[in-house]
Amino acid sequence: NSLGQQKALAIWCLIIIAEYIMASNCLLAGSCQTFAFARDGVLPFSRYLYWINRYTGTPVNTVWFEIICSLAIGLLSFVSTQAIDAVFTIAVTASYIAYITPITNRWVFKNDFKPGPFYLGKLSFPVSVIAVVWMTFMSFAFFFPMTPQTTAQEMNYTVVVLGGFMFLAISWYYFPVYGGVHWYTGPVANFTPATRDEDSISERKDEHDADIYVEAVDV
Repeated sequence: NSLGQQKALAIWCLIIIAEYIMASNCLLAGSCQTFAFARDGVLPFSRYLYWINRYTGTPVNTVWFEIICSLAIGLLSFVSTQAIDAVFTIAVTASYIAYITPITNRWVFKNDFKPGPFYLGKLSFPVSVIAVVWMTFMSFAFFFPMTPQTTAQEMNYTVVVLGGFMFLAISWYYFPVYGGVHWYTGPVANFTPATRDEDSISERKDEHDADIYVEAVDV
């Protein structure tokens, strides 16, 4: 209305380019994380995801897996505005849960935490408490609908979609026989030879995880 058709289209082209760059960045980050999880054998079909293309030298299968999953989730935009809004909100709430989990485990459960080069010392605990309380509060805030009186069409379904993802992840971890609770002991360190213990890795990895590692070495 303000710029006219041609100028509006010019600005819209810039928006499309910015969206493409942002999507490429998200695809890069997501494929790297998926590749790392597949390396540790914690995803279904990890053997196929943790495969390096001999021609490109990149994990092509992982990238395509990310693309297909993103397109599948994007189809929710054709279901309703509320459904796709829930997906967008998950970008914040899921990140908060990912941050809260290790911080809480650091203080609540017994572990062998070792401070890194940057450490707050005595301030570490109060800062952790403030961070967890704030992120918990904001997560609940994102779960609420826009108005107190809402309908099924206007409901905020973020908690439903997030709960579905959490249910799948927890079910996969505690799945009988094949679940990660029966064999997963931590990330495989294969980029730091000085700190890597070959014997300890071979002892703690089961046949499934060992096959993945051997395949990666052969490639």
